[in-house]
Amino acid sequence: MRTVARDFPDVVGAISDGAVRALFSQRFLVATEIYDELVDAACLRIFEEVALEFSAEEELPPRTQPAFHYMVEKLIHAGFLGKVNEGGKSSASLAAAPLAAGGPSVESLAAELAATEPDAAVGAEIVTLLAAEATEFFRGKKTGEEILFSPARLPLWIRYFSNANILYAINNTLGAEALARVLPSAGAEVLEVGGGCGSAAEVALRRLGARIARWRFTELVPTFARRGERAARAAAAAGTRVEAAKLDMTKPWDEQGVAPGSFDAVYSVNCFHVAPDLGFVLAEAKAALKPGGVVVVSECVKPGAHPPPSYVDFVFNFLTSFTDVKLDPVLRPNHGFLSPAAWRASFLAAGFRDVTLVPDLDAVAARYPKFFVGAIAARL
Repeated sequence: MRTVARDFPDVVGAISDGAVRALFSQRFLVATEIYDELVDAACLRIFEEVALEFSAEEELPPRTQPAFHYMVEKLIHAGFLGKVNEGGKSSASLAAAPLAAGGPSVESLAAELAATEPDAAVGAEIVTLLAAEATEFFRGKKTGEEILFSPARLPLWIRYFSNANILYAINNTLGAEALARVLPSAGAEVLEVGGGCGSAAEVALRRLGARIARWRFTELVPTFARRGERAARAAAAAGTRVEAAKLDMTKPWDEQGVAPGSFDAVYSVNCFHVAPDLGFVLAEAKAALKPGGVVVVSECVKPGAHPPPSYVDFVFNFLTSFTDVKLDPVLRPNHGFLSPAAWRASFLAAGFRDVTLVPDLDAVAARYPKFFVGAIAARL
């Protein structure tokens, strides 16, 4: 069983902030390394199966293109595929032969993750499921949503979006750290957007305790919302008023019960990146804040000038909600997870004056380009 992460010295050496550095444990990094290899194995299996059915990339249904391009880049970076230069552009075709074979299988890596981190094994279950059904996606017979979010599979995501899952909990702990640094010392009122099953609220409310006077938990999916509300109420201090409501961040917030100028902070973990129109969502968040208020988002990120493809993108590139968004060459140059520069530019364009990243993501990426999680705080 793996107990030492090869990247641990590089990661801890790159993070100068002591409180943040302490969150990135050897245990967490071992799990990420196994999961990263698992995603490579799944991508290779899917790529080979797709190549057997399609003679050219152009034959793939258009909505499958983001997932295909992600897999190609991931396999090139992992050394499984070579690049093909076409008119000065590097790519890989469906006819490209794998450069490497005989590595660990999806099944063996899933078993290793389960043995190493049993509560993170749900991630391997999701990857294995997708590897088994991805050909139906590329044939155009099933959407990613149908494969991954059918009612029977919602329990997988309840387990995945949990603080017991060390692979996911890092976003919640980092987000709570960032939120603790910007909130008033007492009487804080917080609006949480896209609260899911409540794991982010759970960590933040326990961390902040009596500093929170009011926490408004919001979520759109009823199954998640019920669990999230229970988790938030259980974690809140005795004097904290917990409210729960449905909120669709893509529609005007004031029409959904969010009074303008009523919160000290808007908080969200791994949600804003799926906004079809990020500028609209940031404007709505700004309107919800009191003067001097702050938005804090904890997100998977893509730091550095040329970030390598991250394992966190794999599953979500099969979802239209992840890929079908409004792009902008500066504010949002790609779908999915954004760079620190894009987050900073988007918040400044929305009228925020002070944008801080925790940790200093560009400095970290200079030493460790595979870093993939950060929190962004933007103040009015």
